[in-house]
Amino acid sequence: MGRIQRCTVGFSNAHGVERSTEVEAASLFEAACRGWAKFKSSDETFDESYRTEEFIIEVHEAQKTYMVKLENMLGWLGDKGRGPADRLHRKRLRQLLDADLLE
Repeated sequence: MGRIQRCTVGFSNAHGVERSTEVEAASLFEAACRGWAKFKSSDETFDESYRTEEFIIEVHEAQKTYMVKLENMLGWLGDKGRGPADRLHRKRLRQLLDADLLE
């Protein structure tokens, strides 16, 4: 994605009910992290969001939809990064989700 764009982040719960939220992000993993943080902050979606295997990201300006596997995103967040800016970006996203989740 590269530049900040509006996205819809969603997932389906165990009963097939779709949940979604709007975020602004510069990458798919950032969108997934920001969306998950919103789901975690809601009593209605907190537990459900931990049971999903993937988030569906719809980028509004590009009119594209992507699937982000939760396992892949957590692995990416756990890596050290490719340089100082990348490390700082990953650190901010880990803080958004609470670092204890990644350990």
